[in-house]
Amino acid sequence: MELYQIRYFLALCETLNFARAAERCHVSQPSLTRAIQKLEGELGGLLIRRERRRTHLTELGELTRPMLQEIQAQTDRIKATAKRHLNQEKKTLRLGVLPSIGPLRFARFFAQVSEDAGIELQLDEAPMPALCDLMFRGELNAAVVVAHAERIDDRLRCHPLYRERLVCAMLRDHPLARRDSVRLRDLEGQNFLMRTNCESKDLILENCRQQGLKLHIAYRSGREDWVQAMVAAGCGVTIMPEFCRSLPEIATRPLINPELVREIALATVAGRPHGQPIACILRALCARKWGDAEVHHVAEAKSVELRSRPVDGRNSHAVRALN
Repeated sequence: MELYQIRYFLALCETLNFARAAERCHVSQPSLTRAIQKLEGELGGLLIRRERRRTHLTELGELTRPMLQEIQAQTDRIKATAKRHLNQEKKTLRLGVLPSIGPLRFARFFAQVSEDAGIELQLDEAPMPALCDLMFRGELNAAVVVAHAERIDDRLRCHPLYRERLVCAMLRDHPLARRDSVRLRDLEGQNFLMRTNCESKDLILENCRQQGLKLHIAYRSGREDWVQAMVAAGCGVTIMPEFCRSLPEIATRPLINPELVREIALATVAGRPHGQPIACILRALCARKWGDAEVHHVAEAKSVELRSRPVDGRNSHAVRALN
């Protein structure tokens, strides 16, 4: 039983006229007649009886008509659902971000390109393992990540976007805010607010261990807004990426001894094609010159980075051109 046979039969049920039914289905009358005869052969009996001045459904036709109507209705629903899904997929950029990636550098860019391209932006925040899983399952088009060479899955392609220092954040009237920079050793004895969702926390603790320092951790949270709110309330200091600051009450100073820099990259699944609007935005994101004009107190990145080896053109395992 073919769907076109059902469609022809239901048109004939409504018109009770082979010529008009064929015209409605945009086929010739002989084609419609053959399809009805084939359907009758599969069901084992006549569905339509033609008499001189009267064409009408047989008992079998009356019995099967509502069931065939349900099949047709279900087919229409499936097609409509698929169409909505494909249209939404073409117009929605689903982008993952690490919790430690601040919106400061991206907000204006996304506002402009999403309006120009008519694309809705959907941001999903999650740790790196969850972002990878969502990308592999096709639930994210791409993700903004930290390009740690030793942690990038071989199935991903990463394109570097910009570098970002780690800074010390404190209340504006805090004594450390009067300095041009803050050493890691200067944090000894301070109430420290630990950002548990930041990929650099283990590195910070390891540097403290190497220098014989012990941070007094007064508060831990995986939420950036809560940590910054606690800093703004005068509860202590923290270390965070320089473009994460969102509250005006907070001051930031470069962290030195050690001076730590991370590289932000766009990750996509290798070899996976994207629709034209999505691909255009991803290419624009990679091609953008991330200059100082978009942010306040932006400084050049230094040579000491948050990874064991450089992520550049010589390390093709970690960073490859965006497909």
